[in-house]
Amino acid sequence: MGLLKKLLFVLFILALVFFGAAFSVENDARVPLDLLFVKLPELRVSIWIVAAFVAGGGAGLLICMIRLLQIKAQHQGVCRKLA
Repeated sequence: MGLLKKLLFVLFILALVFFGAAFSVENDARVPLDLLFVKLPELRVSIWIVAAFVAGGGAGLLICMIRLLQIKAQHQGVCRKLA
């Protein structure tokens, strides 16, 4: 079972690399990004899309981590009151 799991994981990673490379090749137009107050340099569309995806994922993880810490502190407070 462990060998099958490792094989599927390797196949999944290879598929991600393949689709990532295909995505990058197909979206090779260079565009500038204007963020109202900041004008960023011209980069490939694929880089901007991946950067937005990574930034959104990081922001989501940060928000979840903050909320998890709040819930953990609340849980510890309730445990102290019960004790």
